[in-house]
Amino acid sequence: MFQTMSKKIIFTYFLYLSFIAIGQNNFFKEGNKAYKEGKYQQAISLYEKALQSDKVSGELYFNLANAYYKTNQIAPSIYYYEKALQLLPDDEDVIYNLNLANQMKLDKIEKVPENIFTRFKKKINAVFSYNTWAWLTVISGLIGLIAFGFFLFSAGSSTKRISFTLIILSLFMLMFSWINAEYGKKQSQQKYAIVFVPKSDLLTEPNLTANKVIQLHEGTKVQVLKTEKDWYLVKLPDGKKAWLTKTDVRLLN
Repeated sequence: MFQTMSKKIIFTYFLYLSFIAIGQNNFFKEGNKAYKEGKYQQAISLYEKALQSDKVSGELYFNLANAYYKTNQIAPSIYYYEKALQLLPDDEDVIYNLNLANQMKLDKIEKVPENIFTRFKKKINAVFSYNTWAWLTVISGLIGLIAFGFFLFSAGSSTKRISFTLIILSLFMLMFSWINAEYGKKQSQQKYAIVFVPKSDLLTEPNLTANKVIQLHEGTKVQVLKTEKDWYLVKLPDGKKAWLTKTDVRLLN
């Protein structure tokens, strides 16, 4: 009897989840329909309801950003284009529309130019994800251990030469993939936010009486370096650092 009741509970639970998924899928479809009809505010409402699911997608973020862009809402359009780009990093449409949205910002902050070494490092690191580089580190280590075993216990000179070569290559690959894994991990842990208020004063210290460093406007992206109570220490694209209140921004990750 207990097993029967358990099966009913499990079946009911999965049935409930399926109804939720169907409902959220309908919200997405209805949002697309409203968008095509030019009812952008209605589309936004429907997409936002679809976002209540854990099963978000780059397409959902992208469509929501487009709807916000059509209604000239700068901050949320840039925010959701950035969210879409996290899931669709190579999507040309997302990149193009994000660039268009960024042109609507009032703040035109010049980014600190990267040196050749940094650009090269980012290009190499982008070949694989952080997890892939981590796995390559583990695999390289295993290959090195196996090769070391052959080198110790094999009698043939040719086998020892091949084993020694594999040890050197695996050590090189281990270090190379480990460096990239650590760099990718550091990059993935960086936090960014979008200014969500019309104007935000950045201050020298985390208190309202501190001196103003600069004033930012909605849609500007900042890197979050540190949290202190109701404040974020942020870094601007030009390298400046200052404090702003948490309520002025929305975190991207």
